[in-house]
Amino acid sequence: MSFFRFGWVIALGLILTLSGASCQRTSPKVSGVAERNPPTPLPALAAPTLPSTPLSLQPALQAQWGFQDHPLQMAWSPRRPWLALASSHRVYVYHIPSMRLLAFFTAEARVLELAFAADGERLIGRLETGTLKAWGIPSRREEWSDAGMIGTGLVTSPDPAILAVGHADGWVRLLETATGREIRRVPGARPLGFAPDGRLLITCPSPAPPGPEDPPCPSPSGLLEVEVATGRVREILPAEVPPVWTPEGERILGGRDGVIRRKDPRGGAEAILGRSPSARIRELQLSGDGRWLLIRHADFLDLVERGSGRIRWSEPGGPAAFSPDGTALAWAKGSPSTLVLRDPRSGRERWVAGPEPWIRRVDALAFSADGRWLAVRGEGSVDPAFPELIGPFVQIREAATGAERYRFLPRLLPVWGLSFTPDGAALGLLEGALVRFRPLGDGPADPPIPLRSGEGLSLAFSPEGDRLAVGLAEGPIRLYRHAPDGNWSLEGTLIGHRGPVRAVRFSPDGRRLASASWDWTARIWDPDRRVEHARIRHAAEVWDVAFSPDGQLLASVGEDGTLLLGWETADGVSTQALGRYPFRLYAVAFSPDGRYLAVGAEDGTVRFWDALAGSERRVLQAGTKAVRALAFSPDGQWLAAGGEEGSVILWAMPEGILHARWGREGDPLRALAFSPDGARLALGHRSGIVQLWRLR
Repeated sequence: MSFFRFGWVIALGLILTLSGASCQRTSPKVSGVAERNPPTPLPALAAPTLPSTPLSLQPALQAQWGFQDHPLQMAWSPRRPWLALASSHRVYVYHIPSMRLLAFFTAEARVLELAFAADGERLIGRLETGTLKAWGIPSRREEWSDAGMIGTGLVTSPDPAILAVGHADGWVRLLETATGREIRRVPGARPLGFAPDGRLLITCPSPAPPGPEDPPCPSPSGLLEVEVATGRVREILPAEVPPVWTPEGERILGGRDGVIRRKDPRGGAEAILGRSPSARIRELQLSGDGRWLLIRHADFLDLVERGSGRIRWSEPGGPAAFSPDGTALAWAKGSPSTLVLRDPRSGRERWVAGPEPWIRRVDALAFSADGRWLAVRGEGSVDPAFPELIGPFVQIREAATGAERYRFLPRLLPVWGLSFTPDGAALGLLEGALVRFRPLGDGPADPPIPLRSGEGLSLAFSPEGDRLAVGLAEGPIRLYRHAPDGNWSLEGTLIGHRGPVRAVRFSPDGRRLASASWDWTARIWDPDRRVEHARIRHAAEVWDVAFSPDGQLLASVGEDGTLLLGWETADGVSTQALGRYPFRLYAVAFSPDGRYLAVGAEDGTVRFWDALAGSERRVLQAGTKAVRALAFSPDGQWLAAGGEEGSVILWAMPEGILHARWGREGDPLRALAFSPDGARLALGHRSGIVQLWRLR
């Protein structure tokens, strides 16, 4: 049966019953829209007094996930003041200090490694799925992608044309930076760094990355020094950290025995430069002018004058970095961390910043190519509103003064949309510009869907589960088709909305798709032909839509406080305002038998309507703040509601008896959904937290 066929018969009965009646309200004043004359009000029904019986349902938390856009990796361009930040599923490139966003890319998984090519205009990243990607900054596009690079280790050469990538099969790949084409394979499982002239590559035989307290290559066989041109192992180095090279080509190596050795480039014998108090050297750094050697061992830093081998000073410290010209050394010490910038020559501290109590740990420091900016990456309490949320951050400080100029924090990704697949096997979630699938059984998860541009605000599965609709913040609606191999492919795009699409719903037969948008319209689409079928207008932003179970009627609510009911006629679509309220309406849902309508309101109430009689039956008080999400259980026994207060309320229907209230107080609820069997309830919060509760 097509959408709204014979719906005018039902609607005519509604109109006769309503007789122009509606809940009394003052017509809202919306910018650019004239006030409307409200219809004759229906006599208001008193809200029922809820019984004082104890809450009878005891939900059990089955699973919880958190979705946030973390600044997980950072990289400075070696030629320009460009900072790249890789987050949970995005890559941003900023110009510092103007903070102009130069480029933005989406990825289908977290970016675990990030590096600029030597030309400073191409960015390479490896995802947690093993996919290697290259992005061009001037072109603002993805240049190539290779899904077969499972492993760890990503190093770019001083030669802009070459990069080295570790692979899980125990070989390092040398690739063309411009195309991703493999040049050759060389011994080693993880690349650690190139010599300054690009002719030698240091690799680690172990494919596993080191632990947080380990040197870069805690392998008993040492490091491999490989010739890039031939792939031949030139030497096995008895060390756990890569060597450093002086401007004259002298190699400095920190051995497992804690002895610092230097070797003349002309092939002379090794000379002992010094000895570390701890045999476990974690890092060697050489200043840009070649004068100073920094040795990091355990929780101490030694600054050594390279010419004499004399230790100038030794202090407790963590991550450290030389400025490009070698005239300043920055390091972090203590907990909470304090940042220090010191002149290596005089030993004088130029500035001290901190300690800052919100910073839990500093993981890395890096100067920009011009030495003006210091980037600090670490972990801390990143949101005062949610002190329990600990996440990565990146700070940008002025190198001259230590003053903080910018702070990149985990961007909270509100869970605007979630939905169970019709077979109940998985939960679909919107994670910003990514659709993720959480399997609820033993089966594998479908690969995520990158939305490529913009963020998703709503999603819905077709009744057969073979289609997925995603409403975007920019207005388009993406349609995806499920393949037998588990992948989702883009089937088409519905173009028409001029504002964010806050809700999408398939009709019960899957032949129509309804959408609600901030462009003041609700629209009905033909997803097969990908054309607009009908349009319903509100006087302000539309927040939600819902089909009746028989697909004949469409309810919509929005900013104008109006509950509209639409149906198809020979001339298009007709509408009737069931209710008008002096506050916003955010959510609407039909009961499974089609008799009742629930409406979530800004005043913290759920308005319970008898759709057949066209009258408001009850006012259920959910709290004092807006109700943003509603859902009936599949059997119609329960009505769940949640909103700005963060808790979810469960009523027994149709009596409206309160049975349970629980949730994350202070963390607003943005989406909820019952599983197809009604045994589970999924909740999505503003903080990015998703919870799955078992009801029975």
